Amino acid sequence: MNILKNKSSVNTLLLVTIVSFLSACSDGSDDRDDIIQADPLTVASYNVGLALNFVPYTNERLPVNAALLADYDSDVLCLQEVWLEEYVETIEQALIDDYPYIYTVEAEQIFTDEAPCTDEDIADFAACLDAQCPDLAGADFVGCASTQCFTELTELPGACFDAVVGSTGVPNIDLEILVDRVTQPTGIFAYDGALGLMLASKHELQQREFQDFIEDSTANHRGALYAEIEVNEQSHVVGCAHPTANLEASAPYPESGKHGSWEGENRFMQEQMISFVNNKAGDRPILFGGDFNCSIANASNGVDAEFPDNCQLWLDDGFVDPAAEQLPCTFCNDENLILQEGSGTDNTLLDHVFVKNVGTADSIVADRVFDDPVSIEALDPPSELQPEDSPMMTHPSDHFGVELNIRLP
Repeated sequence: MNILKNKSSVNTLLLVTIVSFLSACSDGSDDRDDIIQADPLTVASYNVGLALNFVPYTNERLPVNAALLADYDSDVLCLQEVWLEEYVETIEQALIDDYPYIYTVEAEQIFTDEAPCTDEDIADFAACLDAQCPDLAGADFVGCASTQCFTELTELPGACFDAVVGSTGVPNIDLEILVDRVTQPTGIFAYDGALGLMLASKHELQQREFQDFIEDSTANHRGALYAEIEVNEQSHVVGCAHPTANLEASAPYPESGKHGSWEGENRFMQEQMISFVNNKAGDRPILFGGDFNCSIANASNGVDAEFPDNCQLWLDDGFVDPAAEQLPCTFCNDENLILQEGSGTDNTLLDHVFVKNVGTADSIVADRVFDDPVSIEALDPPSELQPEDSPMMTHPSDHFGVELNIRLP
């Protein structure tokens, strides 16, 4: 179900509100508390999947997603995986007319002091790539490397492994570029250490804060954005995050990691975010969106589990998760850019807006958004989509978004 809202829907809602007000007055009612209610608050989270070399048709989907976001209406919007600076600029231009307050942070990379890989370290992996992935580049090269040369990848020494994984977001990456990068001092994070996060709002984002997980991040630089907004004379704390994903299928957790596993690293970040936002908010309302890379099984909605204990941390702390209670999967194996039915991948709900100190459960309605297929076209020069296959129908991202419509007290 596509519930993208345009400006006309806002006008319709305003007209209905005025008519209801006049109707109540004509009935002779003097109880204004029954007539005038607080404005609702809409908060959404969307992983745009602009992950070059990892999620297909990144460059082709960029203008389509920009158009979708330009036509989307909410109060607060948390976006993830807007990795490259040119992507940030495009999405920011699409949002700025309706979302004048946008919070991002600069990329920050950690560089090795010396070459992380020797020629001997990389030799077996490079030989496999040369044999199994000849003449490939970009997404095709990365996809081939993670499947056809998985064993050789897992056997790389720790620092070398980090550098190889951190290089896979490089535009047009191929075997020659990869070997050249990792056999000299280089950065350990993909996308030059960008967070990929954008927090956009119609309400002024006050008291902005950045929680940095750079010392605890593997493969991608992770962190969380926080701000305060004033709605109906009440201060609300909003958050936006994208903690570590479960990459076990494509890469083992490296020796250099501090938390024992992808799940352990994800859990550490979620524990830290819960503590941080509680300290910031006190007893004020909290609205925390993102792709949390965790999912609690819900058989009634056909949702499977992924790091469920990590999602449970929020519920145990008093947060509610209306999206998980009301919606089907947001990372779905039968309608997805990268997953296919029968692939063995579960239908998970990784995308959430965790809520605390806000009304009651029955005052929040969750919807799934950005879930209709779109038409994409080949670029000039061609990127992943070739002219002979253009235009193509696909989903705008490998994730669907979630939206909460909250009736404030």
